[in-house]
Amino acid sequence: MSCLSWNCRSMGNATTVKELRDLAKQVALTVLCVLETQVHKARVESLKSTLGYDNSFAVSSLGRSGGLGIFWNNNTRVELLPYSQYHNDAIVTEYGKEQWRLTCVYGEAQVAE
Repeated sequence: MSCLSWNCRSMGNATTVKELRDLAKQVALTVLCVLETQVHKARVESLKSTLGYDNSFAVSSLGRSGGLGIFWNNNTRVELLPYSQYHNDAIVTEYGKEQWRLTCVYGEAQVAE
């Protein structure tokens, strides 16, 4: 099992998408989490095949701030738990292996927010 969480700072950037795709293939990531996508969830979810995954879940950004996404393949079960604009929470089970909990958090840089 391998998992990567990346503050990608915009899934609207073609270079970012290419780097993520290449890394996911090279390392054979079980789960890929992206933070600060800065795009609508439909854009993030539409990238699952480009990145080499069967499944995805995303939370839209608020304008150019935030946004979260998780990608995984069919040989892994991801049970999504409650989430918000700042976090995704899930139980991950690779078939034939013990389950584990995944929590991806993106916090505002400004304390007031």
